[in-house]
Amino acid sequence: MQWALTGSLAGSYHRHWLTRFIPTTRHRFIDVHALYDHDRSRPSTSPREWLDYLRHAHRGLRVARLTRDPHVGLITVFPQLTLAAGLLKRALGHRLPILAWSFNLGRDFTGWRARLARAGLGAVDRIVVHSRREIESYAARFGLPGDRFVFVPFSVDVLNPEHAEEAERPFLLSMGSANRDYACLFEAVRSLDIPVVVVAGAHAVAGLDIPPNVELRAGLSLAACHVLAQRARLNVVPILNSFSASGQVTVIEAMMFGRCVVATNSIGTEDYVTDGENGVLVPPSDPAALRGAILELWNDASARARLGAAARRHALDHLTHEAAARRLEQLCDALGPGAG
Repeated sequence: MQWALTGSLAGSYHRHWLTRFIPTTRHRFIDVHALYDHDRSRPSTSPREWLDYLRHAHRGLRVARLTRDPHVGLITVFPQLTLAAGLLKRALGHRLPILAWSFNLGRDFTGWRARLARAGLGAVDRIVVHSRREIESYAARFGLPGDRFVFVPFSVDVLNPEHAEEAERPFLLSMGSANRDYACLFEAVRSLDIPVVVVAGAHAVAGLDIPPNVELRAGLSLAACHVLAQRARLNVVPILNSFSASGQVTVIEAMMFGRCVVATNSIGTEDYVTDGENGVLVPPSDPAALRGAILELWNDASARARLGAAARRHALDHLTHEAAARRLEQLCDALGPGAG
């Protein structure tokens, strides 16, 4: 079966994505790459950006129809493309299957936005989420059956550690902008004699009282972030979100590098971190609990090493693109000809 793949990266998207692990004898993928930049750090999507997504989705649907293959489908990556493709499929009367990958809204929808999303998602055949609890929250919000959604763990490329933990000037690292609870983190570290580096967009820390031991950084390259993740004594991921998952990329990459992670026990972390086994989970919005976890691990190198090693084993076994590709192949099979 053929699939038109609408990704958000320029160039041959599928050559660098999960589909490179799927034999062309099983499924063939036609790349319909984006002509715009998808900025995941922005707090909301502007009307101009929605127009970009609608045009992209329309190109994907058009490419699918131009193949003249009765068994062609559309794969979307990220929720804006999914909503746009579903709305266009319904408006234009298309019948091709749509498989939505990496569907994560980031925030709750209400009012007319929820109604519009319900209309678009109603035309999508399978929606892949990266948190089990998102199935329940999205199904309830948009009035969709739970079996429309499928949980597949978020995945990354295999990352191998190349940098040792900083020994002379150790620091704590916290990265990310989406639904981060930096207010909780700042309160937790305010009285500690521990240097803290926070890498986040300005909107993620706007209006917060930043402690003197916290250094803010922004605009770093992915490579620079990876170096920091390896050199940090602790990677802390504070989350403030209960509707949709946040923080998986930061958590998984630190785990892949074999680093110790302290994270909020949330919808975005509970499927990846097992408390005390491959990381540490703390209650939401609890600065005292977060401070206690930081202090305990900051002074226990053996515990950090044990948790980091277990985290890397788990990531290599379950959280790679190759592992996710096997699930993608199964979903493509299920939506293919003769699958019901």
